[in-house]
Amino acid sequence: MIGRGEHRAEKRFRSLTRLIAEELKHAISGGKLKPGEKLSEQSLTSSIGVSRVPLREALRSLEAEGYVTFLSNDQVIVSKPTVSEIEDYYSIASVLEGLATRLAVDRARPEEIERLRELHQHLKNACKSGDAAAYFEANSRFHRFIAEVAGNERLYRMIDQMRQEMRRTRILALQLPRRLDYSMREHDQIMDAFLKKNSELAEATVIRHLDNHMKALKQALNG
Repeated sequence: MIGRGEHRAEKRFRSLTRLIAEELKHAISGGKLKPGEKLSEQSLTSSIGVSRVPLREALRSLEAEGYVTFLSNDQVIVSKPTVSEIEDYYSIASVLEGLATRLAVDRARPEEIERLRELHQHLKNACKSGDAAAYFEANSRFHRFIAEVAGNERLYRMIDQMRQEMRRTRILALQLPRRLDYSMREHDQIMDAFLKKNSELAEATVIRHLDNHMKALKQALNG
């Protein structure tokens, strides 16, 4: 019985840790916590309503994902990638996603085009509402589906890994004035290339879209 009780307690602790991590991750992705911002454990335990132990465990898991950084003095800050890191990420991502988009245009079935149109509409709705966090999630689903349609499992895994590493930074660029509108316009062009079955245009449009996003992100980080 004692063993079962310990097991249940451990499961509750892990579940609480995951919930704390997700809440902090959403705050970082949503721009409530800025790159380079110091995180006060005392303030966080008070605002979230948890004790220090699960909070510290959650912060360690976020460190492993790259969302936060532990400094030598045991302080914790929201990770702030360097410009060179951003350039490395996007130079790789543009090649991978450009290829996936070209393959997807050539292979997409009518029902898959229709699903992409639905995801595109979700993007439009989020853009109209001005909800950057909702737009970011819709954007992720749109590009993830394109990678699925491409039909190359290894390519999909590489793109997914790269997007996981880039996740904590992408939304910052969307919070710049007018970037949400510009991004939506670029997605309209991607969708148009799919409807025209023009794989070369689609590939070039995605590469240009990611390059523009990289430039906006660098501006956000330097601002």
